[in-house]
Amino acid sequence: MSSRSEISHRVISDKYRPVYEGDMPAILEGLAGSLSGTSDIVTEYEQALAAWFDSRHAVAVSSGAAAISVALGTLGVKPGDEVVLTPTCPLCTVYPVMSAGARPVFVDTRPHGFGVDLSDLAKVITPRTKAIIDIPMWGYPTEVDELQAVARGRSIPLILDLAHSHGSKLNSKHLSHYADLSCFSTHERKPLATGEGGFILTDNLELADRCRSYSRFGHLNGKDFGLNYKLAALSSCLGRSRLEHLERQIEARRRNAHYIVSRITHPKVSEKQIIADSSPNYYFLNLSLSLRDNRKFIDYLDENGIPSDIKRYGCRCLYEFPAVAAYARQCPNGERLLNSMTTVPVHPDLKDDDLSYIVELINDYSED
Repeated sequence: MSSRSEISHRVISDKYRPVYEGDMPAILEGLAGSLSGTSDIVTEYEQALAAWFDSRHAVAVSSGAAAISVALGTLGVKPGDEVVLTPTCPLCTVYPVMSAGARPVFVDTRPHGFGVDLSDLAKVITPRTKAIIDIPMWGYPTEVDELQAVARGRSIPLILDLAHSHGSKLNSKHLSHYADLSCFSTHERKPLATGEGGFILTDNLELADRCRSYSRFGHLNGKDFGLNYKLAALSSCLGRSRLEHLERQIEARRRNAHYIVSRITHPKVSEKQIIADSSPNYYFLNLSLSLRDNRKFIDYLDENGIPSDIKRYGCRCLYEFPAVAAYARQCPNGERLLNSMTTVPVHPDLKDDDLSYIVELINDYSED
């Protein structure tokens, strides 16, 4: 191994903010028409989203959290209901559940990844369970096909929070194929970025109509309740234009991740398990760690310019945060998972020397 003193320090950004040639023409096109969330350009964006993701219907909304709120409202989730979800997701996922007045019920993950542990799921479902939310973190697919079968067998709607998972696939199908409602974010850090924004995908026309109604004040008909979660026209223009770059961006992320993983020689660092017949989009590369002090390794990378979402967001099971502590239910698999991993940026702006620097630092790490 090389000594750390021989590695020239650099800072690797985890923020990817691409500017495409078509951005400004798209914005100018939007300025020429209606700017509201009911503009024709929003409908065109929704149609483009549905086509890209092989979905029958798309509903554009103002954020990823708004997408979850709309999905819950569409399913009629109300105070006193229960919504089952894994605790390894961001606060952004659980807050809409709490805001709806529902009780978040935590179910453990599988030992190797972020998907719902089906044996634990059987322990937490009650007659008050109105929805299950599965959250594939950092773009790594979960066993959503198996979860879909269980949810359908119990007649419980399945929501996927795919804020990280644009383009991630299982059995050659977009993950959204397996859910009743799939919720996405288009925040500026996401693979498809509109600054702020989100969308919902579904193959069910009735659910799509109810999502659209709920996100538009119930169409102000005075009968159907709803709130204003519409996405503005300018953001829709940007999203529609940027969709054409999404596949190439994901391909670049996959190349960069492969470059790093194929060169890691450290015996206690490896890529997180990828489940069979799946393809991550590599929103971030996930590394599994089996060191004496995994947090020390994360700090070491951070001090040498390689940031981690685990450190940035203080990632831990949601019930360990004060705002969510009232709903605590121990999930040992999830706790071990978050305590034995880190994330590494692999976005398209990184060059070969950036990737080589990441590899060198990982391989050079010593616990002595």
